[in-house]
Amino acid sequence: MFIRGIQSQLNLKPHFYAESAKVGGVGCLLGSSLAYYLCSFIASYFGISADVPIRSYDGIVVLKMFSLCFLVLVLCLYVFCALSAFVYYGFKFKKGLINKQELINIVFKSLYPERWQNGL
Repeated sequence: MFIRGIQSQLNLKPHFYAESAKVGGVGCLLGSSLAYYLCSFIASYFGISADVPIRSYDGIVVLKMFSLCFLVLVLCLYVFCALSAFVYYGFKFKKGLINKQELINIVFKSLYPERWQNGL
């Protein structure tokens, strides 16, 4: 599903590609901002300070902290990209430009309508 979503976005007509890139950029900016904030709390939970070299900590603790921060980053990016897509394309749904199934496919699966694709 992830590969299909990327292929669907890369095959968009220029107008729709620019639109989706801006919506995704806003979602990524918001998601990464929250992830940074949450990762600072995760680091303090594991007792890792920013002014102490990372090699001075136990390797397992550092691995757990980075793994958890990576998971938080991925989840924040997905949630905020989906949320920003829902807000933006929700307005298009309210105007009647897309139907409910297309809205769900865009927001959660990154699958865009065929009429927005190149060559169709």
